[in-house]
Amino acid sequence: MDHVLRETSQEVTEVVYRYGADGKARIGPFVRKRFREDAGRGYAYLQILRAQTRGVILQHQPLIYECEQSGESLDVVMEYLSGETLRDLAMRDGAGVAFAARIMPDLCDAVSELHESFEQPLIHRDVKPSNVIVNGNRLKLIDLGIARTYRNDAAHDTMRYGTPGYAPPEQYGYGQTITRSDVYALGMTLAFCLTGEDPAADLRERLLADPRVRQELRPALSKATEFDPQRRYATAREFKQDLELAFVAIGSKTAGMMRHNHATPAPAIPTPPYAPTQDSATSSTSDTRPERPQRFTVLGRIWNGLLVAVWVVF
Repeated sequence: MDHVLRETSQEVTEVVYRYGADGKARIGPFVRKRFREDAGRGYAYLQILRAQTRGVILQHQPLIYECEQSGESLDVVMEYLSGETLRDLAMRDGAGVAFAARIMPDLCDAVSELHESFEQPLIHRDVKPSNVIVNGNRLKLIDLGIARTYRNDAAHDTMRYGTPGYAPPEQYGYGQTITRSDVYALGMTLAFCLTGEDPAADLRERLLADPRVRQELRPALSKATEFDPQRRYATAREFKQDLELAFVAIGSKTAGMMRHNHATPAPAIPTPPYAPTQDSATSSTSDTRPERPQRFTVLGRIWNGLLVAVWVVF
């Protein structure tokens, strides 16, 4: 073991290494989770490992290398993921529409992958910013400790877990968690991506009126976070489709506003060189020769008449 990442009364998460055949070369790092046998946690990792042996590789989950059950614990060894949590990334890059558009489609795919890759959907039950690891263009959804398989014959979950603000009402005893339960958590994670703040279930209406939540996104956010699961999106894939349409609408509107605000004035129509403007036509003579007084013009005509008469006499 190298060091402990997290420890609770029910599980321990560690960074571990292995040694090669010579006992000297260190291989790793790996993540090891140890779940108490009586905690009822961690069995989703067994399902993923079985799927891997059948050739099913989940693109948005860490690879599972080992799952060993002993009398006291379930030990899971998995891929170590480098990168930042969604929470840390939002704090560094800043929340907002652009950030949400970058993250949410892939996160919806990660949830859809769990719901669609097994005979019965695997419900994560703890989708939240600290359980999402981002490294460049790669997004992974981690921590399946409280994940469970949907059961047709179950009315309620056996155990009630979840993170306040992200877990839906049924996760606290109102009913069995289903795929729509993870959709609720996706909706609240969208709210975090837009605002940079953890949402609270009792402030949902205020959240929908928050100016940081664009009008185009409010219908999708509202439907994803309905109290009644039957009024939510049935799948994460449906939620993703509406989100992408909203992001496109926002992008088109933003581009239109930018074109309007930075529009160049229409070019002036050039004046042909042979067509003087009105101002230049009316002032072409007055600018070069002074205007003669009217009285000098009359006397000039009389004088010219007398000269003609004298010429006629001679």
